[in-house]
Amino acid sequence: MPYLPTTQAYLEQSALLLEAYPSDTRITTKYSFPSQRPSSQNSKPKDTESTPPAPPVATLTLKTYNPASGICLKYRTNKAAEVGRLITSLGKLAGGANVAALGLGNAAPAVQGDVEMTDAPEDGAAVAAAAAAAKTEGNKGVKGKKKGGKGKR
Repeated sequence: MPYLPTTQAYLEQSALLLEAYPSDTRITTKYSFPSQRPSSQNSKPKDTESTPPAPPVATLTLKTYNPASGICLKYRTNKAAEVGRLITSLGKLAGGANVAALGLGNAAPAVQGDVEMTDAPEDGAAVAAAAAAAKTEGNKGVKGKKKGGKGKR
């Protein structure tokens, strides 16, 4: 099975698979961090002009699999920010959340009807008094930061 192209596609398809087969579907994760072997680095001649080797890239591979239907969904990422979102979303899926509860793009929220928006009443004196009070209250006891100089070291 090829890997799905985006996080959103993986989460949507996984949510649908979990809704269709909740008792049999499994989600597995595999984290890999390749190590650099010192013996392979020592066998190469050292060149003082060469650039240092790139650090190894860690990857997270997610798989949603249903053995009864044979459906297997895979996604792989090496982005740290994406890993947190994926784990949070998978936790919600495992808890029984549906596609709409995940807040994904294609799932439309339930619309309850039109709601008329009204303007707030204008009371110029009350607004000006509140702004003046906030201005004076906010600056009490606050010392300014020194500008320039090295400071204590």
